[in-house]
Amino acid sequence: MAAITGASGHAATAQDGATNAGSGDTPSRRRRAPRSDGRRSVEKILAATEKLLARDGLSVSLEEVAREAGVASTTLYRHFPSRMHLLEALHRGHVTRVADEANRLQASEPPFTALTMWLEEFVTLGLELQGGLALLLSEGLKESDPVSNARWGRTLLTEAARTLLDNAQQAGVVRRDIGAPELVFLLGGIVRAVVGSPASTPENRRATTAQLLLDVVIDGLVAGVHPSDRARERR
Repeated sequence: MAAITGASGHAATAQDGATNAGSGDTPSRRRRAPRSDGRRSVEKILAATEKLLARDGLSVSLEEVAREAGVASTTLYRHFPSRMHLLEALHRGHVTRVADEANRLQASEPPFTALTMWLEEFVTLGLELQGGLALLLSEGLKESDPVSNARWGRTLLTEAARTLLDNAQQAGVVRRDIGAPELVFLLGGIVRAVVGSPASTPENRRATTAQLLLDVVIDGLVAGVHPSDRARERR
């Protein structure tokens, strides 16, 4: 997204230099400040959007977001020229957080635990996105490219899955005849099955149903693995 940049002029630069001499500040620090302020504004805008979407649904306006974030409307529009740009940024933020979680789990958990915890994160993300953001992005408004968004997200999540799956396979705790693309395809199938059939899966039961289906997938991943291999990991 576009960063806020400040205008500069000779008079202003001279005045800033005089101020700098007394404060010990540096030009590089002055230049970083607008970017830092811009990042903070973006973070506040995205957090406000999350809150309002959860509370009021998809009818939230950009003006409401600006008020909730405590920023001027002009600041919001400078970063997000349209509602679609804002929702796209939110979508990409969700996907990136789940992908990054793979690295954290890899460093902190045994291979099987890291993989299964991340699979749960993936399915949770899918339910959230299918519940609203993906619907808007799929409308194909001119400000957004839903095909590119989907391709980007699938690639990022497949690579995250590959890291955890490879580790678990090398540890001998899951079957070796499945790859990351197939695993991501299965997880996407869970989300589509749960969200795409509201008559059989009421909204208040979607998470429970998704967890049940994920448990079946996990049982399939460990099929054929000797119990002693799993026991070694738990120790």
